Parts: sequence; C-alpha cells; structure tokens
Amino acid sequence: MSKAFVSNAYRFDLWIPSFSLEAGCFYGLVGKSGSGKSTLLDMLAMVSAPTSVEKFEFSSSSGRVDIAALIASSDDHAISQLRLKSFGYILQSGGLFSFLTVRRNLELPLRLSGRAARVGELEEMTRRFEIEEHLDKYPSTLSGGQRQRVSILRALCLSPAIVLADEPTASVDENMADSIVEELKSLAADHGSTVLMVSHDTDLIEKFADRVFTLRPELVAENKIRSEIQVENI
Repeated sequence: MSKAFVSNAYRFDLWIPSFSLEAGCFYGLVGKSGSGKSTLLDMLAMVSAPTSVEKFEFSSSSGRVDIAALIASSDDHAISQLRLKSFGYILQSGGLFSFLTVRRNLELPLRLSGRAARVGELEEMTRRFEIEEHLDKYPSTLSGGQRQRVSILRALCLSPAIVLADEPTASVDENMADSIVEELKSLAADHGSTVLMVSHDTDLIEKFADRVFTLRPELVAENKIRSEIQVENI
C-alpha cells in the first residue's frame, strides 16, 4: 500500500511494497525525521486511509479480516470495533483525555469493550510503571514522562493482539525506557501479541527487537521524495 502527500511544489510518497508482522514478535521501526514512520503507524492503526492499497489483512485465532475491503467500503463501525478489540496505539503525544483522571483514562478501553476492571487491576498495572500514586489526578498535573506511561498502560490494558508504539520512551529516562520496552517485549512473548515500536534510539531498538524495519527516503525526481520500507539485519 502507499500514501501520497501532494502540494503545488512537492510530493512525498510512502511506499510499502511488502510488510508482514508475526504474532509474538517485537519489531522496531526507524528512519530519519520525515521518513513516514508515524504515517505508517496511522495506516496500520486504520486512523489514516492509504492512498492506494492492494492487500491489507489481519489474521488471528478468530479468523482473517480483509482490512483493504473495510477501507474500500468505508465501514467505519467495523474498523473501529477491530481497532478496539485487537489494536493498542501508543501515540507520541500521549493522547490522554484531559477531562478524565488517570484512573478514568485507564478504565476507558475496559468500559468500551464491556469489561470492568478487576479489583486491584489498575493499581497493579500502575505500580509497574511507578504511577500508582497518580490514579486520581488529571493529566495536566503530571509530567510528560508520567503522561506517556499512562498512555502506554491504557494501550496495553486489554492485552491487544497488535501494539503500535510511536516513540513511547521519548519523555522518560534511560532506566524507565528499558522498563517500558521490556514490558512491551514481554507482552509479545507472554501473550503472543505483535509489537511495532518507532524510535530514534537505535541502540534501544537493537537491544530488544527481533527485527528492525527502516524507512529510507530518496529523491526520485525534482521535488519528489519516495520513502520505502526495508528490513535490517541485527
């Protein structure tokens, strides 16, 4: 599939000729700023439609879903249900609701899926990321790193089949970064989830990733850039 951004004097094409993710694996995605990393995550999370798509499928124990067909039919309900049940998206900006407490932000995916939090479940989750004392605070009172950790926990609370993480360690120190990535890798290993993490920290990615994908932008014509995905050996 591909995504094109066109202006009067400029064209950028993100080209994904072949891209496959397996259950239980932790993947890294790297590339220069502006190479299309966040755009790719947005397409995989189905929050941004590709300009063209030949094949886009999701397979699980429940069967195969033809996402390309859902996009073509503009079936927003089916797309949102698939995203809720099977995808966790950790946004670079955090994406927390400012009018909800940390507790309510974390409970939101559970409520939308019809599952109530078990007694002590939120406290156990937040203790791992050192934010258990902030459950009844609002996001505006937290540091950037604390908000990011809440965002990560919210994405993980339903143990999704696929976790897409856009720079989840950008606002935390080195020790917490390792803890966060270890948690993501454990999710993949223990629950058979697939994790794709974007990061500028190549050392961190190479330390944990089973495989690394790189987006490499190239000037292919005057004022035209094409960025294509490649697999790196680690």
